[in-house]
Amino acid sequence: MAANHKMTGRWILKRTTLARLGGFMLGLTLAVAGQAWAAYDHFANGVTRYEGSKTCNQCHLDKAKEVYASEHYQWKGKLGAINDFCTYPDSNWLFNFPPGSQGAAGCVTCHVSMGDTKPPFPATPTTAALDKIDCLMCHSDTYNHVGQMVNGQPVVVPDAASAAAMPAILAGIGKPSKAACLKCHAKAGGGNGIKQGDLDLSMADPHFTVDVHMSSAGANLSCVSCHRTQAHRIAGKGNDLRVLDTTTRVVSCTNCHTTSPHRDGELNEHRERADCTACHIPNYAKGMVTETRRDNEFPELIAGKYEGSRTLGANLVPQLLRYNGTSYFYRYNTAMSVKAPDGNFLMAGPSSVVPGRSTSGRYYPFKVHTAHMAVDSRNRVIPIDAQKFWSTGVLDGPISKFVNVTRYLGLYHQVAPKEQARNACVQCHRNGIPD
Repeated sequence: MAANHKMTGRWILKRTTLARLGGFMLGLTLAVAGQAWAAYDHFANGVTRYEGSKTCNQCHLDKAKEVYASEHYQWKGKLGAINDFCTYPDSNWLFNFPPGSQGAAGCVTCHVSMGDTKPPFPATPTTAALDKIDCLMCHSDTYNHVGQMVNGQPVVVPDAASAAAMPAILAGIGKPSKAACLKCHAKAGGGNGIKQGDLDLSMADPHFTVDVHMSSAGANLSCVSCHRTQAHRIAGKGNDLRVLDTTTRVVSCTNCHTTSPHRDGELNEHRERADCTACHIPNYAKGMVTETRRDNEFPELIAGKYEGSRTLGANLVPQLLRYNGTSYFYRYNTAMSVKAPDGNFLMAGPSSVVPGRSTSGRYYPFKVHTAHMAVDSRNRVIPIDAQKFWSTGVLDGPISKFVNVTRYLGLYHQVAPKEQARNACVQCHRNGIPD
């Protein structure tokens, strides 16, 4: 009787397991079928070629309007402002490069638009603008666009590889992946990992020790796992702390972790003084190089174009600064006057580094970037004419002198395994802490 009971128990287990397996396979089949149907649906509606959102607007005009209103399109954190990398996007939007070729370059090559769309962007979009959003920049891993001269005008079009593979690309449309986001965000500032310091193309699947969140051996999160979206507005700020695209969704460690994540109560008390990232990003630019300084007075030829000479670094230690959510930015076409703690003119940073401003807020990790930039007789930064500078190495404008500037960029990626968090302790506890 006992033996029969055991056999019955094993059968129940097997039957339950088979049921669960069947349910899993059914779910998987439906998911795959859903993706296949989505692809079929595009082709069934006659979508066999791609002309930007003009193609998609047959069914998704409301989504195009959402994108147009978002920071990814409006670029309020970039347009009308100047920086210490490529300086001024407004005047370097898209231009013939190299001069006399059929190619074009400029800031728009990392913008979610195509064609000849250019700023300023009116509050109410025109039909032409709504037809020239480049949906595939975010919704395809493999698609990319490139600047090109067409009828004597610089425009943005799908690159040759994308044009050749367009049927497969259209069939594979999906939610934004890590690879899709990194196409632009990894290459900001002039190259892979150059500006961000905590993002490069390898972050599509980094080693576990580089980033426990994004590694497939770790949490295997996507970008939108943390940067959650609503109506195409994406939670989070740029790494220079400038723009908040939505207030209804936030990026916070407590979206996944509790407010008392440690077993040690004393460690939990540290959250009152320091953000989680202050301890859990003890190093950045891991397995890559990032730019720490750019000197525009002494240009050098880099990958076929002249740019300010670069100082690069890897496996760097962040600078911990207080940050209460407010920041300082140098205003374009004004005299530089605010000094950073290192004595340079301040380009951008948390309010805590500005003399006379509040030093409240928890500690966060920052990348420090300095630059040697041209200013006029009124100490105003002179925008770079990228077409001429990249071609000849000659800076245009009423240059009076060159000055040193400093920018502090927030670090949020490359979260290390928890065992490495204690490496950051010495940044506050200079003599270390006992085991």
